[in-house]
Amino acid sequence: MQAVSDQTPRRAWLVWGLATTAYLVALFHRVVFGVAGESTADRLGVTLPALGVFTLVQLSMYVVGQIPAGTAADRLGPRRTLLIGLTLMAVGEATFALSHAFGLALAGRALVGFGDAMIFVNVLRVAHSWFPERRQALVAALTAATGGLGQLAATIPLQVALADLGWATTFAAVVAFTALLAVGVWLVVRDRPAGVPAPPQHAHAPIVQTLRDAARRTGTRHGFCVHASLMAPFAIFTAMWGVPYLQHAQGFTHGQAAALLLVCVAAFTLAMPLVGLVASRGLRTENRVVVGLGALVAGTLALLALWPGGTVPRPLLIAGLAVIGIGGSASIAAFDIARREAPGHATGAAVALVNCGGFLSAALGAWVVGLLLPDHAGALAYAHATLLVPAAIGAVATLASARLARRRRAHAAHRRALAVA
Repeated sequence: MQAVSDQTPRRAWLVWGLATTAYLVALFHRVVFGVAGESTADRLGVTLPALGVFTLVQLSMYVVGQIPAGTAADRLGPRRTLLIGLTLMAVGEATFALSHAFGLALAGRALVGFGDAMIFVNVLRVAHSWFPERRQALVAALTAATGGLGQLAATIPLQVALADLGWATTFAAVVAFTALLAVGVWLVVRDRPAGVPAPPQHAHAPIVQTLRDAARRTGTRHGFCVHASLMAPFAIFTAMWGVPYLQHAQGFTHGQAAALLLVCVAAFTLAMPLVGLVASRGLRTENRVVVGLGALVAGTLALLALWPGGTVPRPLLIAGLAVIGIGGSASIAAFDIARREAPGHATGAAVALVNCGGFLSAALGAWVVGLLLPDHAGALAYAHATLLVPAAIGAVATLASARLARRRRAHAAHRRALAVA
């Protein structure tokens, strides 16, 4: 797809900035439950481990929504799809906030998850349409870093707001801001620069064929595994089980746990621009980074889970949280891996499939953690369940990522040899 030229950047940055603000808000909605989970348990009268089903449903709906989001990006365009996503999140969060019944609250989180699915793929599609090829990796990294600010807002600021303003006022403000942003997106965001034609309708193959073609590409499969190895542990930890682990396994108060979670999210946000620069340096460097960090994250989680005596020294714990966050930031490379092998009119489908890798794994992992935690579980049970499950997911996905990285290098070497011949 043709992108805007370097001579007209201001409008591109404005459109991208507003679209990326939608991603910031989506990340807030995605992880708000990690801090509000204990309040939700009290409000609904259920045990904390039972809330694992909320994370499972929300992330599962996020995964289910990826294919509609990718096909909508290619066919409806990002402007309309972003509007749909923001509206669903506002309605879902309002439903969750007003409900005192388990089933209705669960339906609210499901709407939030499905609306969230519409956002990231379409923000990347905006970036692909408005920026030149050489800026793609950096703009994608800046997009994810901006989303990290939404996660930061869902740690200490959310904890303070819930304590000082109360449940109703806090969530009313969140819903109102989301609704106003939907209006702004509709008024400002455009699918592509003026004068750039839309892809002809005949360029779009049937949806099933588009998805099948995307799934066959080595780049898509590699991106899927990279996202599973790096994003799934980060999402499991920040979206649900990080605060309970820090409280019940490490003995922190809820406020202290929320503050420590900030370390993980801050590392995610601050490392993102560096990841974008590294990803733009070439295939070999990119592969080394994603495989190496995948192994490091899995090993770090296992080390924290199996630390003798259970109580991890504070410096090591902080370093471990930072590693999980940096690994999450490196997952952004998965989308660049898939995009390079996808035709311009079908990047939405490829990116959507890649996004399923991390969040399908995270949804299943969060659910398994809840299954492994009995009522009134002890410290070691919390440590083993909340950390060893994402460690196992990361280890398996990293092994698959390493195998596919070797295959991509072999394909690249073969193409170079043909070009020389």
